Amino acid sequence: MPSARLHLTAIIPNRNHSALLPRSLGALRRQSRQPDEIIVIDDASSDNSRDVVREFMASMPQLRLLENPVRLGVERSLNRGVQEATGDAVYCGAADDATDPEFFEVVLDALERHPEAALACSEARVLTENGTPLGLRPISMPAFRETYLSPADTANMLRRMDNCMLSVVAIWRRDRILAAGGFDPALGSFADSFLQRRIALESGFVFVPKVLGTWFVQPESYSRSSSVNADLMDRLIGACCDRMKTAEGVVFPAGYSEVFVRRARFACARIATMAPSYDPGLINALAHGGSAEKRFLTLAGWLPDALRRLAALGWLTLRLRPTSLVRLQQSAAYRLRRKWQGLVA
Repeated sequence: MPSARLHLTAIIPNRNHSALLPRSLGALRRQSRQPDEIIVIDDASSDNSRDVVREFMASMPQLRLLENPVRLGVERSLNRGVQEATGDAVYCGAADDATDPEFFEVVLDALERHPEAALACSEARVLTENGTPLGLRPISMPAFRETYLSPADTANMLRRMDNCMLSVVAIWRRDRILAAGGFDPALGSFADSFLQRRIALESGFVFVPKVLGTWFVQPESYSRSSSVNADLMDRLIGACCDRMKTAEGVVFPAGYSEVFVRRARFACARIATMAPSYDPGLINALAHGGSAEKRFLTLAGWLPDALRRLAALGWLTLRLRPTSLVRLQQSAAYRLRRKWQGLVA
């Protein structure tokens, strides 16, 4: 019996991204499988974002514009979009990212083949705004062919590695988002990844090993700027940890909150090591390192740029153990073989 076709709503929150909206909306317009509905939630922009959206509405009849009368923030805007959506499945994108033309066709088809899954996701390339490649994500892949990971599989995966579900290339079942209470504004830039983990641990998820979207890294973006604010990260990571602890052994694996904290600190410190200006004090604060670590990071600052980053990341990796090194090597080998076969754009 063929799987039921899902109706898809693409949700794009926006604040003052008029220059970038043509890229994200243009990518949606080029999808081989068109979304049934597109909702842009404008979060009280002060630029001409709303005019840009209205121009696209002329050629995209499924596009709707919702205007927040006052600024609500990304999480509340996403929640409004999910509440307003008519689709069974939702894509929660960003105004500064872009999807490949096959994305909806491939990932939505995978979700339809696995009706038990809460979401489906793929790989994404990471680029700077000027087009410099920064690699592929997730760094460690949970599977090397289309795979449904059950709640038990997801729990086992999270014991070894993390950050395998990326919002830029994820499609969610709307009812699972609503049942989980939506995106928690108290978690800030962690709200989407926290929700992904939770619903995947409850219902499982599908991973498609194919690059189907682009995450454009911009220093001023919401998640990027938040990640290098040590005080803010302490508060947000602490809030995530508190919520996980209350559900450990029920939803989250026992002890996972401590593992999450370590990995989240590594992720933030890693971003700081890649910044144009190297700040050992900031990196140490984000990683919650001690005086010895700060001295090492300070000494590493005297090295040439590439060696400095390698030394800092090597130290942080050894201390914080963010992922399975075996799986990291397997993922790198798989991608290298795929590149030789000419399968990655």
